[in-house]
Amino acid sequence: MLRTTIALLLLVPAGTAYAGDNEVSLTETARALHTDSANAVTEDGMVTGTLGYARHIDIPIIENLTLWATGNFSWGGTSGEMFQTMTTDVGTLMFAAGGRAQYQLHRLVVASARLDVGTTRASLTLEDEEGHSAQAKGWGPMSQVGLGLDLYAVNKPNFTFGLRLELGYVATGNIDMTAGPPSESNDTLHLQMTAASLGSLNLSGSTFAASVVSQF
Repeated sequence: MLRTTIALLLLVPAGTAYAGDNEVSLTETARALHTDSANAVTEDGMVTGTLGYARHIDIPIIENLTLWATGNFSWGGTSGEMFQTMTTDVGTLMFAAGGRAQYQLHRLVVASARLDVGTTRASLTLEDEEGHSAQAKGWGPMSQVGLGLDLYAVNKPNFTFGLRLELGYVATGNIDMTAGPPSESNDTLHLQMTAASLGSLNLSGSTFAASVVSQF
């Protein structure tokens, strides 16, 4: 996808930029997990997908600078091992809203900075070597920041299409995890309890994201 987009960029002549008031985006993000609680359940990072919508805010500030209100829905997950005897599976859902500032460097190149705040739902599934499993889930606050660069392949009146590359950071709160047997299963916990506190899970980490973006 990246190679095709760059090739299209080279074929589009320079000139005056156009953009619509609406933007939709589809993003894939790689997140490195830095916290002790996340590293206790997996040594891997997390991959997430995001469906985003943004609306242009018509507030003139300086030439070539535009402001956007944003809303995002994300999902993702990772897996690993705990105590070398239990497999782990972590899943997340995130809902966020915020804003982004974009500055046009060239007709086909735009720099951006964004800030989002919202909430995240984390789920954790544990399974031991005998097939007994337990699940935990909870909600917590989250925020994220990012610096990006948009490379447009198509730039026509009221329509743009391109690729956004972004470096950022996601900060989540500590989400309390209390494990219990799956509701549809008669298995008992490995510790012979109906519920067991696992402490809290924090899924904060630095991110790299690539998005397909269209404005209309």
